[in-house]
Amino acid sequence: MRFSFHRALSGSTLLASTLASGLVYAAIQLLIQSPIALSDGMNADKPKIQLVGGGTLVAVYGDSPAGAQTVYDVKAAVERKARDVFIKTCTPDASRSCDRGADWSAARNLSNSALLSSITTDWRGTSGDPAPFAGDIDKANVKASGPVIVVTWASKYCPDGDPATPGVQAPLQRAIQYAERAERVIPFSCIWMAQSTNNGARWSDPVQMSSGLRDAIQDSSNGNFNADTRRGQIAVTWQEDPQGLMLGEAEGPGDGASGALVNGGTDIWYTFATVDLSVPDTAANDFVLTQPVRLTDNWKGAFGRSVSGDASTVPNAVLDASGAVVSGAELETGPAGASRPNVSIVGSSAIVAYEETKAANLPTVLGKLVRYHAFSYNAPPQDSVLVGPATYPIGMPGCAISDPLKNARRVRVLTQSPGDAGAAGVQVAMFWREGSFNTGGPADIVLRRGIGGVQPANLVPAVDAACVSSDYTVVRDLASARAENVSSLTPNATTDNLVDDTERYPSENALAHRGVLRGTEMWIGYSYTADLAGLWVQQDNYNFWLRRFTVDGGWEQPRNLTNITDTGINVREPRIFGTPKGSTAACPTGNPADPTTTDARQCQNTSVVYLAWGTQTNVAPADPSGPADLGVFITASTDGGERFAAPVRYSEAAGSLFQDTEAALEAQVVTQPDGTRFFGVWSQLSLSDGTTSAMYASGALLDVPPPDQPPVAAGGGCSMTGRSGGIDPTLWILVAVGLAGLGLRRIRRDPVPR
Repeated sequence: MRFSFHRALSGSTLLASTLASGLVYAAIQLLIQSPIALSDGMNADKPKIQLVGGGTLVAVYGDSPAGAQTVYDVKAAVERKARDVFIKTCTPDASRSCDRGADWSAARNLSNSALLSSITTDWRGTSGDPAPFAGDIDKANVKASGPVIVVTWASKYCPDGDPATPGVQAPLQRAIQYAERAERVIPFSCIWMAQSTNNGARWSDPVQMSSGLRDAIQDSSNGNFNADTRRGQIAVTWQEDPQGLMLGEAEGPGDGASGALVNGGTDIWYTFATVDLSVPDTAANDFVLTQPVRLTDNWKGAFGRSVSGDASTVPNAVLDASGAVVSGAELETGPAGASRPNVSIVGSSAIVAYEETKAANLPTVLGKLVRYHAFSYNAPPQDSVLVGPATYPIGMPGCAISDPLKNARRVRVLTQSPGDAGAAGVQVAMFWREGSFNTGGPADIVLRRGIGGVQPANLVPAVDAACVSSDYTVVRDLASARAENVSSLTPNATTDNLVDDTERYPSENALAHRGVLRGTEMWIGYSYTADLAGLWVQQDNYNFWLRRFTVDGGWEQPRNLTNITDTGINVREPRIFGTPKGSTAACPTGNPADPTTTDARQCQNTSVVYLAWGTQTNVAPADPSGPADLGVFITASTDGGERFAAPVRYSEAAGSLFQDTEAALEAQVVTQPDGTRFFGVWSQLSLSDGTTSAMYASGALLDVPPPDQPPVAAGGGCSMTGRSGGIDPTLWILVAVGLAGLGLRRIRRDPVPR
């Protein structure tokens, strides 16, 4: 890797700019160990990481196995090798730090589909002949609750035509012919799941949950587990488009062939599992998965070509497994389509939030609504529809919580248990982008929170009691209060701006919203530019701003946490996260100083909050090359978000702006309960040959001591020594001359974008 200080700040310049801006960094230091590559191949994709029982780290990523065949990636618009879902685990102990590749388990292939095929199509389009399409996977998603780990993914391998019937039925998988992509015929995807109930030591065989009769994408899972009763529940959602995945319009980040644009009749599907580990060694009843059902009601028994797409565009043909065109009379349709669901569980209630087209059937009514369902996790709301002599189950409409006259999308959900929230605390917060533009235009981040419950009647600001309707004329006239505008006039916002219309400051734009909900406090963050038009000519850029809400004090003013003043660089893919629940076995009272505590690291420190983010070149949307990824950064707070440490670069890769031949992106980070250790993964891209690796590095959060004392883990604990790189010996010299909190790592000064 080559590196220079081009476009980088020296330590003294960083201090000067910090003092000039009035920023005060916390006197804590983030020490990061040298990264290692987790993936064995050179085609890794979107790694994820979870910290489960006993301190075990579980890393999940996509990669190509030996012998993988070439497929066409619709979203990336390239041919590449098919991927499978791989998993590696590591449990730190006296002999394993997890900072060495040898500490990790051998890679386990969970999906085992990249060398298989369930359909033959003309996937090379005009330049090829029909051939088997390998069982490629989309990104893997993983969620852990207690010892239970669930991994879900969308796959092109769909051999079972009816997963609800025992045995493997004749395939029903369809495909779509993309006129825009040289007539390539690309198979529909189906959803798969694998699970472990013992912290990743053993895994189930993968289960196919949909047939490929509709094109599935955007899977999401969540759950909870009671450590005392050893019982829990898991919920999984995804979307299925009956007429195939639509291509993006290149007017918004990340929308191309991602499932954001949908055909009418696209529904959200839901399934759940019960978990019972109360009796050891009885695997038969440990994890019981139910059959999926439609949660939304966009298909109501109608067939035909989509009515919610652009009427001036001829729809792409849908083909069956034999290559014959499927007639409109066999294609499900409807006036609306739902997409990008998120699922959470609060107590015994499941919450599913998503975006949905408006079903107005008028060319002047564009954009989407945000809707949500809240129901007992094992009783999803159901209706039925009569099609000829047969009755089919369908879903129900969700509560519309966005402004029906605006375009609302990318809803996020934060939840906590009623016990953690307290009597007047927030049990659920739903926040999304909202504005007048249909695609590609400016928007604000707006929010509603559920106080004392998760039903529509609990939401603040309030929603109309008639919000559960699929009739747009009813939704249009709802008397709901305006959602709180969290991002309006961000640099100078006061509480008065919370009621701003999203078009009051039409030049600003907010996106990439994230949050943490914990007890009586909530943090909402987002990437923000004051001038979207100026952004595209590098007169402004995106930084990540954080706004804290407390039950007693309300909303504080937003704060810029990334402070990148170089308008040629944007923040991207921010991740803000708090510490996980502690172990009741190792820390029964929650107090690390209590005599009953056997491992203080397992006591949750709710005052610790982390923020990680990627960086990217700032280029106009019309730039044919698009933005270039740079490096990944991280910072943390130990005082509940009052002050943060000076940011440091998490990845060694810094990107082309810094004359580096590698770039880093897509970071995912977790922390142990006391917050003093963190563990993260990211994708690393070789700019010379285009290969990608799933990288891992751990780090420690240290108090900055006086120069004559050794560093200690923040909040107490044992002294830290670097196993592979150690502490930069110049750190304490810099501290002595007044640079406390300056981000240094390994053996060199770290560049901070400006």
